[in-house]
Amino acid sequence: MKIVNLAFFILYFLFMASFIEVKAEDDVSDYLTYSEVMLSSGKLVRDFTEEEKESIYGNTEGCCMFGVIVYVENKAVDGSYISNTLYSIDNTSQTTIEYQLDYTVETNNKVSFQSTDTINGSIGTNNKKIKADLAAKASIDYSTQTTKSEKEKRTMKLEIEPNSRLIVYLTGDVSVTNGCFSCYSFYFKTYTGCFEFVTLKSQFSKMEKRSI
Repeated sequence: MKIVNLAFFILYFLFMASFIEVKAEDDVSDYLTYSEVMLSSGKLVRDFTEEEKESIYGNTEGCCMFGVIVYVENKAVDGSYISNTLYSIDNTSQTTIEYQLDYTVETNNKVSFQSTDTINGSIGTNNKKIKADLAAKASIDYSTQTTKSEKEKRTMKLEIEPNSRLIVYLTGDVSVTNGCFSCYSFYFKTYTGCFEFVTLKSQFSKMEKRSI
């Protein structure tokens, strides 16, 4: 009798699993992949217009034999974000299904660095000295060796109603510092670009249910 019950349970599980479709999206640890970043003031570098960039570049003119002149446009601006979809789970059956979802969140002040194509094509975003100079002059606690981050695995138990879709995404708070800079050598301007440091302050999951 136990064998029969076990066999029935396995068949039932396989039958119900056929109604579940789970789609896992790409990694969302990089803020540039987020579907939306909302700042309390200012804007991200990617949203700067060419006119705004040219205006900010004017603040990096100066008498500098060697080094970098930095102008900070937005300093430690608070914001929040919504990532792209982390998981999309469909239940096309007529029965509520329980599902366990394992996911990872990042915390502990992870700092991301980005720059415009001008610096990417000229000296590379991996140039440690440029990053260190930008971070120091923008008052950013940033290490060129490692970024401060901690990944934590979590488990979420979900109930998915019949003919419904469960969407899971990440959200949280960030701090953004950005602006423009110019590099000088023998008083000549050699490179000009924009920079951005985004500090991940918190991250947690949210879910939405929709009918299908």
